[in-house]
Amino acid sequence: MDRVPPETIPAHIRPMNFAGIEVILELLQCLRGFYTGVDMDSLLVLMCVSDATMRPFVLDPNTPPEIICAARPPDELRGSLSRLLIAERTGLPRETVRRKVNELCSSGHLLIDGDDRVRVAQALYDPRAWAAIERGHGAVLRYLDRLEAFAIDPRAVARALPPD
Repeated sequence: MDRVPPETIPAHIRPMNFAGIEVILELLQCLRGFYTGVDMDSLLVLMCVSDATMRPFVLDPNTPPEIICAARPPDELRGSLSRLLIAERTGLPRETVRRKVNELCSSGHLLIDGDDRVRVAQALYDPRAWAAIERGHGAVLRYLDRLEAFAIDPRAVARALPPD
């Protein structure tokens, strides 16, 4: 049965959608500026693996500040994940993930550990990475400014959402 669309939508929906698209596109450009020559599927794999690599120690409240600021944190603190989990998290086919991981390993962006799990190569010591990250942060701030210009409080909208 087809749903009949409403006559109107909530006032914050279209502006938030527009601002969200803007920030995603800008963040992708920041990534492509650092990972030159890397296609979109590979960027998705890289972001998934980067998240899994940093998550264990960045979110641990017991991680000492010197580890957070270390140019190369110890591998035993860094996370990793399987190719299957990359496929599940990204929605990419397993064969695509296998091929992209192999390409990203060959280009030095990813590493395979002794347990055949994938982690991102350490690159945050590179000032080009700093610049890309700072540009990405600027994109997020512009997103918030855009919402403010539309008189939208993103925290109020998020608080009104039902729990997952």
